[in-house]
Amino acid sequence: FFLNDPFVHAKSEKCATRLQSARSDEAQRIDLAHRLAFSRTATAAEHADAAQFLTEYRAELAAAGKPNVESTALAAYVRSLLGSNEFLHLD
Repeated sequence: FFLNDPFVHAKSEKCATRLQSARSDEAQRIDLAHRLAFSRTATAAEHADAAQFLTEYRAELAAAGKPNVESTALAAYVRSLLGSNEFLHLD
């Protein structure tokens, strides 16, 4: 329910726009997303996972003829961060 909530989608889209405006490079966008969500940079493994997710999701969106491929993929990635245990729970 949380990840399908319109509020979460709207905030994820805003964050994707912010990432695109602030950084031109994908790796820098991934780091900024992690800084905003977790107050730390992404690890090497997180970079690799994020890059793979973004590449595959962009390809699916393009194949389906969807508009705004880059911002839509980034918004989906942000939603994955917002739904992560690290974001939702304190250790």
